[in-house]
Amino acid sequence: MPKTILFTFAHPDDESFTCGGTLVELSKQKDTKTVLYSATAGDAGKCGEPPICTREDLASVRRNELTEAATHLGIDDLIIDDYQDGKLSELSPNTLKNRLIELIDHIKPDAVVTFPPHGLSGHSDHTAIQEATLQAIQEQPNSVKELYYATFPQSLATETGNPAFADPDENITLIKSFTGEHMKTVQRALLAHKTQHLSVERVFPTIHHNSGFSKFGNKEYFIKAWDSGSNQNSILL
Repeated sequence: MPKTILFTFAHPDDESFTCGGTLVELSKQKDTKTVLYSATAGDAGKCGEPPICTREDLASVRRNELTEAATHLGIDDLIIDDYQDGKLSELSPNTLKNRLIELIDHIKPDAVVTFPPHGLSGHSDHTAIQEATLQAIQEQPNSVKELYYATFPQSLATETGNPAFADPDENITLIKSFTGEHMKTVQRALLAHKTQHLSVERVFPTIHHNSGFSKFGNKEYFIKAWDSGSNQNSILL
């Protein structure tokens, strides 16, 4: 049965860091459509070292980087808004929530994936997009079947030192494993975010290896945060 999954994040590269393997896997399912929403163009991010672009051009460059990454990941539709990077939590009340309600009404996704409440890194933009996504679904409980948080188990965070925040292992409801071929595609997507190479290299020390790249054991972790009770099997499978 055809299904649509909406991924809501704050910045270009959030998608590749959190659930690139899942996006690649879903792209190979003929009956599945993926839509990626980035609330900002990442205009407050890094320009690279040495700089790849000027600060004035960064938003445009990062839009192009995300477009390239989305192509690698097989994302069907990409939506990039121009809310100011680093300022999502300062938007007028309900601004971001209402934007997400608008998107959900238009896209009609079966499932939505976003950050967990702690935002993994603790970034205020990450927590803002999570809160707005949850509120949008709570206000229209019949609009989607499932809501997932893309997260990490505490045991992995303790072992690797990444990310800054994680969830108790027992709270993880879905673990997805990926082949080396899937990870090569994710590697290309991560490398597409050239301006953010310092962050990519810090989190993934093997990112430039022609072989042997591993993204946390080639697994991705999710918590089912909400469901309508109408679906027995995970829509992310």
